[in-house]
Amino acid sequence: MNTLNIEEYTKIFSALGHPIRLNIACGLYRNGKCNVNTMSERLNISQALVSQHVKILKEAGIIEGKREGNIIWYSISSEKTKKLLSCVDLNLCNCN
Repeated sequence: MNTLNIEEYTKIFSALGHPIRLNIACGLYRNGKCNVNTMSERLNISQALVSQHVKILKEAGIIEGKREGNIIWYSISSEKTKKLLSCVDLNLCNCN
């Protein structure tokens, strides 16, 4: 296996290794996009905590945010992450 692929997947697995981040990624995969306010409501945690985890996912290259007015909509930007999440049936987060 290519060492570069191993390093990329290790980074993804590391970022998804926390339950909140896995919930966020699963919700984004299932629903396409979500904002921090909705994530906070659905996960029943503070916006500040969601923002901390979103930052880690962004730094890992898993998600990206696109601003529309005052709202930033997050979505999965990593095709490798989409591929991984498609292989498992996780129904953890339902962000709209």
